Parts: sequence; C-alpha cells; structure tokens
Amino acid sequence: MLLLRHCADEPATERLGAALARALLRLGLPPLRITLQGDLGAGKTTLVRGLLRALGVRGRIKSPSYALVETYNIDSFGLQLNHCVGITAYHIDLYRFYTPDEWLDAGLGEALGGDALCLVEWPERAGGLPPADLQLRLTADGTGRTVELRDGTSAGAAVIESLASAQADV
Repeated sequence: MLLLRHCADEPATERLGAALARALLRLGLPPLRITLQGDLGAGKTTLVRGLLRALGVRGRIKSPSYALVETYNIDSFGLQLNHCVGITAYHIDLYRFYTPDEWLDAGLGEALGGDALCLVEWPERAGGLPPADLQLRLTADGTGRTVELRDGTSAGAAVIESLASAQADV
C-alpha cells in the first residue's frame, strides 16, 4: 500500500509526524520498525520530532547523527489508550555506517529486533536490517517535500490505512 503526502514546510512535516503518531495510537501503539529515507535536510528528523511530541515526549528531540541512537520512554498512561503500557522509542541514524554488519557491531540488534518503536534514518546504509513495517521516503518538492509512505508488513499497512482514513489529521 502506498500513501503520498505533501508537506509545504517544516511545521507541516511536524504535523504529518503528529498525524502518524495518532494513527499509531488508534492501533494501540504497536511496536514497529519505521524507516526514513531522504537526502540530508529532507525533514526526516523533523517528522520524527512531530511524531514523538504527539506521543508525549518532552524535552529536546535531536538528530541521532553523532550518538547513533537517541532513546525515549513513552508512557502511554496519558495517551488515551484503553490499556497502560510503557514503550521505548529508538531514533537511530545509520548515516555513518559503511558496511552491513556495523549496526550489529554497534549493539543495535536488540533495539531493532525487540518490542519497541524503532525510527531508523538512512536504512539503506546498513544491509541486513530486519524488515521495516513502514517505509517513509522524503523528497524535496519546491519549497516543501513529498512524503511517500509504503507498507512493508501488514502492521505497516494498518498504519497507512489508519492515517488515510483520518484525512483531517494532516
């Protein structure tokens, strides 16, 4: 399944991230692997920031370019879910990787294989990653960007369906 969205500017990209978070919440905030592809400055971290803010993360949400991974604890207590769970979100940046095994050597196997929300920038830099549930590609489009959302699993398709059915969210 494929869904296209146009974001006219940075705030619109953050709003799309927030809409994606609401789609995840409608599905009970399942653990997912979401990959984000696009050139430098395409808005990957901006979209992730909007998503994490909408999931209740407070404080600074920064690019994991230098740290490789930023970890956020999401307490679903205040997220209007009908069950209370805690979930970890990993924001991972693989830009500096050059060989397929580097992500394993960096200790990312547990994060990418567990019951977490994994947001992975530059997945094309690290071969052998577990399959993404949802693949996002951000492409410059005039002064804005086009975001292509493509499912990789049935869980990803459910997220896209939830997002598409809530047109007013974006």
